[in-house]
Amino acid sequence: MSRSRGSSGKPTVKQLQKDIHEMRGVINQLINAMTSDIGRLNSLVFGILKETDSIKEHHCPSCDQKILSPLLKAVPVDKNCPSCGVLLDKNQTTIDQWDSGEEEE
Repeated sequence: MSRSRGSSGKPTVKQLQKDIHEMRGVINQLINAMTSDIGRLNSLVFGILKETDSIKEHHCPSCDQKILSPLLKAVPVDKNCPSCGVLLDKNQTTIDQWDSGEEEE
């Protein structure tokens, strides 16, 4: 007499596929909840920075993207555009320019 899969305790392919489908649904719900929470936190931080005049708006001279930078002592300001990498303040002398003698003190 042969044993069936049900009596061996091993799940069938259909059962495994169903479990995978359920796990995908749960993972998607978690990702959606996390995305929503991050969006709310981003709005809160932006609102606080704006209310306290602790945010500066830049426009990239190359791609014209609007860039918001926090004006906080503990957070370094990114000097390059996150989209195209161009230096945001072209009038400012860089350390490399000063060190190579291109710009004087």
